[in-house]
Amino acid sequence: MHTMRKMQWNELLKKKRWTFLLGCLIGSLVFVLLYGVAIIDVTNIGWLYDSSRTEGLWDLTQHYLGWEFYRNSAWHFPLGLVDGLYSEPVSIVYTDSIPLFAFFFKLLSPILPETFQYFGIFGLLSYALMGGFGALITRRLTSFLPINLMSALLFSLSPCMLKRMFYHTALAAHFLIPAAICLWLYRSSFAKKRTYIGLWTLLVAVSALINAYFTPMILGIMLCSLLQEMIAADKVKAVIGSVLLNVLIPVAVLAVVCYVAGYFYGDVSAYTTSLEKLSFNLLQFWNPANDLCTIEDRTFNFATQNYSSLLPALPTTSGWQEEGFSYLGLGMIVLLVIVLIMGMVAIKRCGVVRQKRRWVSIGISVFIGGIVFTFLALSPTATFGSSVLYQITYPDVIYQALSVFRSTGRLIWPVYYGLMAATLLGLVYLMQRKRAVIGMILAGICILQIYDLSPALSYKHNAYVEVTNLSAQDTKQEMTSSVYQTYLTSDVWDELAEEADHIMFYPPTEFGIQYDPMTSCIFEEYALANDLTLNVTYMSRDMSRKADEKTIAHFEERANGRCYDDIIYIFFDISEIPPVEKSHLQYYLVDGYIIGTQMDLSGQKDVMVL
Repeated sequence: MHTMRKMQWNELLKKKRWTFLLGCLIGSLVFVLLYGVAIIDVTNIGWLYDSSRTEGLWDLTQHYLGWEFYRNSAWHFPLGLVDGLYSEPVSIVYTDSIPLFAFFFKLLSPILPETFQYFGIFGLLSYALMGGFGALITRRLTSFLPINLMSALLFSLSPCMLKRMFYHTALAAHFLIPAAICLWLYRSSFAKKRTYIGLWTLLVAVSALINAYFTPMILGIMLCSLLQEMIAADKVKAVIGSVLLNVLIPVAVLAVVCYVAGYFYGDVSAYTTSLEKLSFNLLQFWNPANDLCTIEDRTFNFATQNYSSLLPALPTTSGWQEEGFSYLGLGMIVLLVIVLIMGMVAIKRCGVVRQKRRWVSIGISVFIGGIVFTFLALSPTATFGSSVLYQITYPDVIYQALSVFRSTGRLIWPVYYGLMAATLLGLVYLMQRKRAVIGMILAGICILQIYDLSPALSYKHNAYVEVTNLSAQDTKQEMTSSVYQTYLTSDVWDELAEEADHIMFYPPTEFGIQYDPMTSCIFEEYALANDLTLNVTYMSRDMSRKADEKTIAHFEERANGRCYDDIIYIFFDISEIPPVEKSHLQYYLVDGYIIGTQMDLSGQKDVMVL
């Protein structure tokens, strides 16, 4: 009886879904060990109100406040529109608040607690799915569970995902890329082709509802899989029509999803600048230097952090190349070298044999995909360390098209995870009859990877566990941290809020809100607490120029005698304040901020008349 039960259990564990679920468990354990459990508490929001306490960046606070504004907004069409962050509704995709989760939880808003956040859940889910799909990758060649689970661990320890989690939360959904790789690997498992293309369509749509940067990555991997199908086909012409249809369906669904989410709505420009700066550096697969960007006094500052305990940080052309951070970790680098050596030995021993058409088609499509993604990630200015290899001057049309995804360094992620997948699959394939040896090699690689990444793992753990634990205690004691109450301490703010409906930031753009996320977050929270709206806020796309045009037009109306007594004006530079005789405002300095109002605040405590 015992032997029979053991056999049944072993058979059960060989099923792919159990491999996936156990991989998810590995990923979840990695997340909890790194970030603790307090971060998952949906009522724990203190750590989100001032994310500068964690990694010095205000972006996470901006993401959370975007959700709060969206939750408080009326329903519109497109469904992703948010009120109060701009002079007109703007899409939640530009607050990086993970639209997929925002839509779902807004629907549930009436039954949710008044205080609610989903960013901890999103982080846990991202790590869990990374582990699950990481396990399925090696499951394609072996059902030996220890190998699958160590593959899950290596994917869950991805330094690339580690950097992004909660630093740029939506961009930590790296599980989407291994999911796409798995979909390609398991193509033959789908009896019905419509199921296969349906899953690609779903994956593309989900990527757009998490963060748009993942969409070209998923589409690119899908195109590689279709290219492989065409090359492998005996009659290429016979499959061309089917392949084109399989491209059109996901693209059509993607267009609808983006429209409903509000991608194409309002004043947001798809085009931007700095395509050359935010790029991938050819040293970055083995460069553990992580540049952390903070903005202080409207100045961008970079501090280099070494993610490795064993390798030195290498130079890049600028701190902006943090967008291309893609350190593999010493464990994965060693494993890659081992597999390459084993592969060359196998070729030397057996000679170059003519492979099946399927393997040739896979090799060609992977090579083409890798070259294209690497070229795009390098940007028009390709770099190797601190050296510039080449510069390309694109025509304006091409430059603007590519600048939709201006942080080109992120486009290296499919190559990054493709390298990891190919390395693990190569090890299993080359040693397929020595499962125990593979297990021992991977165990050593996992230990080396953890030891090498220990500075980064410790940094993340210390950055979030203490802060989230403290904020959880505050929440339980009904002492929720508040940004504006921390930074705007004068009683004058309460008096101003009683008379006002709107906050207007005054230009010019070079001193504007896009370079001051701290001010944006402080006044967003102040606006939420007092039911106010804003003319512009810090978002993933700079809307300040359009806001400037509207603000300048507004002040021309004031100069012509029109009165607005329900607006609090915030100015960024004292030398740019409009003359009193034109603005008809009184100017004061309160808590370090220059404000304009028609209220008489002279004589008030903590207020300086300008």
